[in-house]
Amino acid sequence: MASTNRPYVDQWKIGGVVHDIKPFNGTPAVEGYGGDDLSQAFENAAALHAAVAAGDFTKIHIGDYFPITLNGTYTDFARFTVPSGTTYYTDAALTAEGGTTEADIQGEYQSATAIKFKVSGTDVYAAIGDCTPGFEKSMNETLLMEVAAINPYLRHGDTELTVPHIVMLSRDCMANTIQMRCNNSVWFDTAAVNPWLGSAAFATLNDPNKGIIKLAEASALGPYIFKGPNNKGMRALLPTMAAGAGSPTSWAWNDRGRLFLPTEREVYGSPAWQMNSYETGNLYNQWPIFAGSSRHIIKGSGNGGGRCYWWLATATAAAYMAFVSYHGYANNTGASNALRVPLGFLLT
Repeated sequence: MASTNRPYVDQWKIGGVVHDIKPFNGTPAVEGYGGDDLSQAFENAAALHAAVAAGDFTKIHIGDYFPITLNGTYTDFARFTVPSGTTYYTDAALTAEGGTTEADIQGEYQSATAIKFKVSGTDVYAAIGDCTPGFEKSMNETLLMEVAAINPYLRHGDTELTVPHIVMLSRDCMANTIQMRCNNSVWFDTAAVNPWLGSAAFATLNDPNKGIIKLAEASALGPYIFKGPNNKGMRALLPTMAAGAGSPTSWAWNDRGRLFLPTEREVYGSPAWQMNSYETGNLYNQWPIFAGSSRHIIKGSGNGGGRCYWWLATATAAAYMAFVSYHGYANNTGASNALRVPLGFLLT
């Protein structure tokens, strides 16, 4: 039954209360999206937080959004820093010296012994031992953080999630690309037991000192990003798969990350490229924002930008991860490819 004060679009029942999905109650930020600006519906971010914490979602609907700005520097952990003064070579075998670097330069993984970068437009190489994992980048952009789901993980986890919450996911992706790994088969954290947790993308988002989480924490919504029992986000039953393994052999409870990407099932509601049943049993609910329409599945490169490929947190093979194509369909590709990612977190 439609609400009496809003145009009927669809509804979602949460805790016995019926809520409109993707309502239009004013001028949309982007034509065709609808949704209300929560920074106008509430006095400030603290007021929005207070409503969520109280479990009062009467002014919060799927597709509503809150603008935030990310401004500052972060480290891209899939890249390398070639320091100033580093000897470089003209061949990947590192046999023919070409000179020394005059400034810090961004490099990319070439092999277990070499990092590739450019000098005067020409590919050259440095010893990996002379380089530092990670390269500092800057960001200054506004993201529209949309309400993707309301209380989807209530009572979930080995440590029970008891606080009211909403999933916030940016309407579009961040402008800079991110690699899941520096190389298809090289995990950033080889001690990790899950492909997402072991990825460079996870570190780029969640490293407490150098990751994008520091920029998100400084935004208007930053103080209300869910910390979780270990200050590493919500608990999730994730597939267990060591670096180099062909497929998961089990699953275990882990911290998902304060910033995270949706899984294939959370976007599409069913598996497409995931490897086996250990990817299926957890994080199994499709977020309401993705149901019945491609308009939120297809995301732009930067706020309002053109359609782009964007990563999901689902592994599809030892060296592959799932992604959403710019057409909106599910696909997978080598984990070293540079795609984009939206910003996602629980707001409590």
